Amino acid sequence: MRRKNKNVQFTNKGCSKRGILSLVLSMLGMGWLIYAVSQTIALGDQAGNILGGVGVIALLLQVEALIFAVRSLHEEDAFKGIPKAATVVAALMLLLWGAIYGLGIYFSFA
Repeated sequence: MRRKNKNVQFTNKGCSKRGILSLVLSMLGMGWLIYAVSQTIALGDQAGNILGGVGVIALLLQVEALIFAVRSLHEEDAFKGIPKAATVVAALMLLLWGAIYGLGIYFSFA
């Protein structure tokens, strides 16, 4: 008697291109975050204006990455692993950038 292999699955699903794009944008934002923190440590008080532009661009990039990630969750005929990971990474990066801006505003008025 033949034994069935239950690990084989035939499907026409593919990878979500929006999910992959969102993950790449989030990783790019993470690279900018590491760059911004390292330059802030290296430059000290002189880094504020220079890195403010990088922070604004990275924050907008994370908003766009989160939009792409949420849209990729609703795609049909696509595996959901990459879009779920992209949504989590984009949300965490958006929270990190928001926290950095919140701390910057708090310390500028304190």
